[in-house]
Amino acid sequence: MMYVESTWNQISEELKKGNFKRVYVMGNTDCGKTTLCQYLIRELSKEKTSALIDCDPGQSTLGLPTTLNAALFYPEDEKPAKIISRFIGDTSPHRKLMQALLSVHRLLDKVNEECEAVVIDSSGYSSGNSAAEFQAAMIELIQPDAVVLIEREQELEPFASQIECFKNITIRRILVSEHVKARSMPMRKEYREEKYRDYFKEAKLQVVDISPMSLCGSVPVRFTVQSVRGRLIAFCDHEKFLIKLAVARSLYENDKICVCLVPEFDSKEAAFLQFGDLFLTNDFKEEHPLRAQ
Repeated sequence: MMYVESTWNQISEELKKGNFKRVYVMGNTDCGKTTLCQYLIRELSKEKTSALIDCDPGQSTLGLPTTLNAALFYPEDEKPAKIISRFIGDTSPHRKLMQALLSVHRLLDKVNEECEAVVIDSSGYSSGNSAAEFQAAMIELIQPDAVVLIEREQELEPFASQIECFKNITIRRILVSEHVKARSMPMRKEYREEKYRDYFKEAKLQVVDISPMSLCGSVPVRFTVQSVRGRLIAFCDHEKFLIKLAVARSLYENDKICVCLVPEFDSKEAAFLQFGDLFLTNDFKEEHPLRAQ
């Protein structure tokens, strides 16, 4: 059940009227950002073609862990017409800052071709100097009309003072809802692993010809059992948008083939094979080992 706060309605109305065409929602983890964004896109999509961009690669509601995602909604459709994904190869943006910024930029470009308004759900990475620099760069990149700060005790004041220096950006500050429920790190990890299991439940071990593909991302220096087996990889199209995620089993550089667990797909559509930094066990539990490269 979604509890709608009274402060949300004003933001929704300003989006509907066209006063805001691009809204960025910020806050720490477990503050209700995603719920607010879901409410805004639900209300907005009743009247306008709109998009929701999810910047959280760890707890995405639109796509898979390690990806950033955009969903396009047409008026009166309850479900998104399509979801576009970018693979960054990790579950936290702070380890992939450049990839995260680039992915949001590319997703925004893609949905701008069709939509009238965009709601952007931030990652929750908002503590510390690096986070402040990252969020400032994100705001400069996406150029929102409004930034919504969801706070408990004005903990986002440093961001507010920076945003105020940008011209033509409105700040809306709202309190964290009393209905927000915190999730522990084990709960967040289990959420991701359940998504992996669901995605790969019908996947098969396949031998993929990678000779036409460019290798990118966190490419190992040497393709050994330690550096390849279990690594999460992505087959991407000519614009580097995600086609399919896969779990690598082995890669033979001389023969240009990759053996991997992957759902059915047409490998001829793939132009890039992107390597992530995350490894999965045989039962799809996450591993972050210091692997030999």
